[in-house]
Amino acid sequence: MKKLKLVLLALFATIFTGNVNAQDSSRQWAVSVGLNIVDVRGGDDFSSRFNDYLKNDDWNWSNNPLTRITAEKYLNESFTLQIAGSMNKLDNGFDDVQHTSFDVNAKYGLDAVIAKIFGKSTKYFSPFAYVGAGYTSLDGEGEAMLNYGFGVNFWLTDAVGFAYQAGTKEQLSDVVPSHYYHSIGFLFKL
Repeated sequence: MKKLKLVLLALFATIFTGNVNAQDSSRQWAVSVGLNIVDVRGGDDFSSRFNDYLKNDDWNWSNNPLTRITAEKYLNESFTLQIAGSMNKLDNGFDDVQHTSFDVNAKYGLDAVIAKIFGKSTKYFSPFAYVGAGYTSLDGEGEAMLNYGFGVNFWLTDAVGFAYQAGTKEQLSDVVPSHYYHSIGFLFKL
């Protein structure tokens, strides 16, 4: 556990020792810290998956409020590259299994879509969709996984906000089951 924390801290430090700005052309970097929730998906058809997504009685909440860290690099007006690392202890439906993941996601900002629907967008609410890949392990046994989902940033100031991200980690082999993955955290533009 201590080695994993050191790896996450080293990853964070490596990412931010260079150019530090934020999520727009003038500030191109952002970081978030928060917690994650793992929900192993049930059923094979759309209806059962949708019902499982909505209920939270089988969610594995993190015991520690700081179990996910992300670094994000602004690429252009619509795209942001996100690197994330997280850990969680799964005890709901599992026997104290350690869940660890490292992901790289491409986020597509939906502000232009919101502006087309409602006539304008707002600087306080910024939705996005994402797709990516990562490595997820359960007690050291892991595999590459496909990530996809959506999220929203709620900005309190120009540089501080809350981030919510929800999606699926889709298994590519039979080592780690497909599961829903939620995260909530504080987001800081640098």
